[in-house]
Amino acid sequence: MSPPKIFLTGASGYVGGDILHAILSAHPDWESSITVLLRNHSYEAPFRAKYPHLNLFFATYDNTAAIEAEVAKNELVVHFALSADHLPSATAIVKGLEKRGGGIYIHTSGTDVLLDPRAPLHTPSTGVRVINDWDGLAELTSLPDDASHREIDKFVLASGSETLKTAIICPSTIYGPGRGPISQRSDQIPGLARLILQTGKGLQLADGKTFWNSVHIYDLARLYISLIEDAISSPGGGGKATWNAEGYYLVESGTYFWGEISRRITKEAYALGLVKEEEVTVVDIKSRDVMAPAGLPVGNYAVKGKAVRARELLGWSPVEGSLEDEVPVIVRAEAKARGL
Repeated sequence: MSPPKIFLTGASGYVGGDILHAILSAHPDWESSITVLLRNHSYEAPFRAKYPHLNLFFATYDNTAAIEAEVAKNELVVHFALSADHLPSATAIVKGLEKRGGGIYIHTSGTDVLLDPRAPLHTPSTGVRVINDWDGLAELTSLPDDASHREIDKFVLASGSETLKTAIICPSTIYGPGRGPISQRSDQIPGLARLILQTGKGLQLADGKTFWNSVHIYDLARLYISLIEDAISSPGGGGKATWNAEGYYLVESGTYFWGEISRRITKEAYALGLVKEEEVTVVDIKSRDVMAPAGLPVGNYAVKGKAVRARELLGWSPVEGSLEDEVPVIVRAEAKARGL
């Protein structure tokens, strides 16, 4: 079988760069058949140095005509950069694949979509909704229209057809060192560590019992590889994966509590002499905007996801270390980035 023609966006980013590394580690002979979209010409040298046979395509994500034309040359697209909130690029990808007569579109969303933007501030007594992507699929694919990422999710779900296979991968908080050529850091937990270092003291929201799901970047990458391999090996169907209306994959390896992560960050920062005390300052839930660098889920008491589909169909199972174990590495990386 000849190498598949793959178009990949966001290769300069944390997630896209790591998945590109994982693809080419598993299939080095695919390098010359992969095209990556880059927005910045300054990235050309590091990409050429690491991947001399990779095809580089330079365009902005608003240049939809160019993206559509380039996508039409490929059989499979994996979309990362701006993917969860940028409808024009997703539309260009679908149009490009339809122009060639069909193909495979693996789209990246995020579990912020589970958060109800209209919900009042929650307390622990409100109860927790657990949404899984197996028997809870109908709920997952009919979330409120004003939820984060929902507009693009709906578009991708509606774009699937007999000739265009779509899948949405929906990761939670991602952690671990990236292996891409440009960005190797995630956002949420480094954002919290950066906030604590900038403030000079530990910060904990309310009782510390708000929570969210997480997944290591290497575990996430293995799921992308499994889905890509399944799609390539069975382009006409009959593989293990489900697609289109049933092609929605939550990705998580467990739940963490924001208060515990805040305390671990503070403890590590204190041990390094970067904050004056090990105790954390409590931020009232009504003032949760203070914690914005950690992302929307920092105030969540109400909902969490459960990844079942990837486990049941593809045999995926997380094997990497926990987010809690990664905290010292994150704190040191943020301190180094700030010159501390």
